[in-house]
Amino acid sequence: MVRERDEWEKYRERLLKQVKAYERSKAAFEEERAKFKTDKKGEEWGREGLKNKLRAAEELLSKERAEWKAICAKDNERMYAARSKITELEGQVVDFKKKVENAQAEKEQSEAEFKAQLSSKDRDLSAKDVEIAELKRRLTSRLKGASP
Repeated sequence: MVRERDEWEKYRERLLKQVKAYERSKAAFEEERAKFKTDKKGEEWGREGLKNKLRAAEELLSKERAEWKAICAKDNERMYAARSKITELEGQVVDFKKKVENAQAEKEQSEAEFKAQLSSKDRDLSAKDVEIAELKRRLTSRLKGASP
C-alpha cells in the first residue's frame, strides 16, 4: 500500500504539474489568440481605412478633374473670344490703312491739282502782267505822241 501510495502521490504531482503547464499554455494561448484577433481587426480596419481613403482620393480627383475641365472650357471660350476680337481688330486696321492710303492719295492728287491750278493762275497773272505792261506802254506812248 505504501508503494501504491507513493506511486499515487507521484502520479498526482505529475498531474498537478501537467495541469499547471496546461493552465500556463492555456493562458499563453488565450493571450496569443487575443493578440491575433486584435491584429486581424487592425488589419481589417486598416484595409477598410485604406479603401475609404482611396475612395475619398478618387472622389476628390474626380471633382478636381471636373473643375479643371470647366476652367479649361472657360479659358477656351475667353481665348476664342479674344481671338475673334483680335481678328476683327486686324480687319479694322487693314480698313483704316486703306482709308489712310486713299486719303493720302486724294491729298496728293488735290495738292497736284492745286499746284496745277496755281501754276495756271500764275501763268495767267504773268500773261495779264505782260498785257498790262503792254497796255501801259501803249498808253504812255500814245499819251506822249498826243501831248506834244
